[in-house]
Amino acid sequence: MFTFRSMDTEVAVVASHHERRTARRVADTFAEAEARFSRFDPASELSALNRAEGAFVASGPLFDQLERAREYVLLTEGVFDPAVGATLRAHGYDRAFVPGALDRPRAPGAVPAGGFLEIVLERATQTVWRPHHVQIDLGGMVKGSTVDLAALHLAGDGAVDAGGDAALRGRDPDGGAWRVEIEDPRCASRTIATLAVTDASVATSAPNRRRWRLGSGSAHHLIDPRTRAPSASDLLQVTVVATTTELADVLAKTAYLLGARAGRRFLERQPDVGGVLVGAGGALAFAGALDVREVARA
Repeated sequence: MFTFRSMDTEVAVVASHHERRTARRVADTFAEAEARFSRFDPASELSALNRAEGAFVASGPLFDQLERAREYVLLTEGVFDPAVGATLRAHGYDRAFVPGALDRPRAPGAVPAGGFLEIVLERATQTVWRPHHVQIDLGGMVKGSTVDLAALHLAGDGAVDAGGDAALRGRDPDGGAWRVEIEDPRCASRTIATLAVTDASVATSAPNRRRWRLGSGSAHHLIDPRTRAPSASDLLQVTVVATTTELADVLAKTAYLLGARAGRRFLERQPDVGGVLVGAGGALAFAGALDVREVARA
């Protein structure tokens, strides 16, 4: 297994053939995506779009990502909405996350409104019109799509795992299904369930790894576009198994924002999707098609 850091997380590569060469190609894929899509790098193409006034001609990869983002906004009826960049910035998430670096002495005042569907996308010319008040953050969706692109470099069985967002191809090194251990969001050293996964992707959404002080309270990175504030979900964590890592990431975030009851119903309506939802008290709920191998005792 080879590891490296990108997108503010550790990326691991397991490949059954040419592992070192595959890892280099995966690292190049991540570096290219981070250079294009980072909200924190002023030289990135996404930052240029967020600064643009008037028409902006996007590259193919950026335009494709924006089109897929629009599809997800429609699929989730706006619960997933990447036009939360200004809201994240207002709540203090204006730089790469480092514990303590985002702490702020006071809560924000007025938080900018705006939705992704206000953006106009013209496919023929790859032109984007972004209202001034709309700032785009593609965040976890881009991490998921980058995992999917990187996994194309796997010549056979293997995995690309970016901080828990993983594409799992074929069999694991022991010849069986890949084992996915669901971490207890209240205790990182404890596993609360184990799934068996073959030729699928996994992503987890939870606020416990991206928290900071904000005034007398705290904030996290999972913004609910309906309230323009960090989500007050009654869930601690959602893990989704889906056909692509990008889709798994979007669905996990959406289910988390919807909360325990509506989130579970939402996942059960999606084809070829399974989910593990962890409630505020630590109770587990399962949705959709999953191969659950172990569940920890309460």
